[in-house]
Amino acid sequence: MSTSDSSTLRKDRFSPLPRHWLGKTGHSPWQLAKAAQPPYITDLSWQPTTGEVTAALKIYITLIAMVDDEKQTRNVGANCLRTTYEELQLYLKLSRALIREGLKLLEATDAIARLGYKPLVYRVKGLDQKNKEEWMGHVKLPKGHLFGMRRYSSANPIMLADYPTRGMAAMNGLVIYLLLLSVVQRNNNVALISYDRVYERTGIRSKNLRKALDLLINHDLITVLRLNNESTFEAFGLPVTDAELRGTPSVYLPKGLKGRKYNERVNTLEEMLNQRLSAQARADFID
Repeated sequence: MSTSDSSTLRKDRFSPLPRHWLGKTGHSPWQLAKAAQPPYITDLSWQPTTGEVTAALKIYITLIAMVDDEKQTRNVGANCLRTTYEELQLYLKLSRALIREGLKLLEATDAIARLGYKPLVYRVKGLDQKNKEEWMGHVKLPKGHLFGMRRYSSANPIMLADYPTRGMAAMNGLVIYLLLLSVVQRNNNVALISYDRVYERTGIRSKNLRKALDLLINHDLITVLRLNNESTFEAFGLPVTDAELRGTPSVYLPKGLKGRKYNERVNTLEEMLNQRLSAQARADFID
């Protein structure tokens, strides 16, 4: 993917992120997280480090954006992409060793299939609707937001280049980011999920969750609002149950799902909430 080519990324703000690799069972980002932290639950033949898992997730997100490109489709086929170690190093600021191990993990966990070696050619699994063994639908990856750095630097076009690779918090952050994208509600682009549910899906305990969320917030990937009363649920059009209120869940807005102009106007969920409440108040008055 050439940074000088204006057609590299299509005009849409989003890329389809296949549910094939975000499923509740089998291979998934959460399986990788469980393999790299105690008690090291895995069916891999080796135990990856947290840095290798983080590299794999950064690479996967980048490949999803790269494969969503008409030029790649023309050159190597639908749902396929051609790249090099050097290109991934440029975009993600990862060592060659981490790129090698990250790609190895993605292949081993059924996220991608290698079709060629020099240059690297991959097929992203789960994007072909005709492939009944893989197709499970898709969710939105906010490509326009993640690649927004192209406006400032052709050599550093993706926000994930500055996202840390070392440490458990960095790994957990990207795992949670993909989880949030997988549960986003289409009508309002927010994800409602409790800490207990996050642990159930990913194995990430609540004591480790705060640091991971802070990383996502600080790197401009999500905004967060605590939901602690019925009115905040209703403002987002979310169902209210006693269990949800007892758990005091959070609502998350992955940045970029409503496009750059929207995010310039509504920078926080608090503002979004106030707008929803004001609109409801006006409607109630008119009624």
